[in-house]
Amino acid sequence: MAEPGFSEILRERNRALWDQATGHRFCVELGDDSLAEAVYRRYLIQDYAFVEALVSMVAFGVARAPTMAAKAALSQFLAAVTSEENTYFLRSFEALGVSEAERDAPTLMPVSQEFLAAMRDAGAAGDYESVLATLLPAEWIYLTWAKAQAEKAPKRFYLREWIELHANPEFEAFVMWLKAELDRAGPRLAPARRADIEDRFRRMVALEVAFFDAAYQEPMA
Repeated sequence: MAEPGFSEILRERNRALWDQATGHRFCVELGDDSLAEAVYRRYLIQDYAFVEALVSMVAFGVARAPTMAAKAALSQFLAAVTSEENTYFLRSFEALGVSEAERDAPTLMPVSQEFLAAMRDAGAAGDYESVLATLLPAEWIYLTWAKAQAEKAPKRFYLREWIELHANPEFEAFVMWLKAELDRAGPRLAPARRADIEDRFRRMVALEVAFFDAAYQEPMA
């Protein structure tokens, strides 16, 4: 049997948190169409706040990517986020009665602020591997839980389409490409850099769990 790649090793080192994220109550209820509208509304507003930081971080990755093929793959991801996915958010906000003020200037929950800090820090670090280690766990977790829920097809379009955006061959191919890129880069890193990459990966997995948890928390008056 082939030795596990660097990304698989990182996932196994964080298996307990990984399983909490991919099997979270939020994901299961979303697939079952039993998720409370207020919970999803809160989640979606907070998630949209990440889009600008995500785009900026991935743009840093494009600039630092070592090959034209890598630049193209990340650029295609950016195109999807800023077109199809952004349109999904706007349509869903309309259906959920989210105002422009709530959408464009939300009060960020503490975990949302931590997410933004993690992405901005990865971009500020200025290296390709930091972007990979921050982007991969987030996208990989979404691919995993969405595939597990894909056959349920909830009736509410904003739940069903959120699954479809993350459980399709194109998105899976992108996640597998991210894995391959981190697998290639990881073993070449010096021990201190490798430890930093591992910390970034672990931080993102923990934040995904906390973010799903936070969707159920009523905001403080």
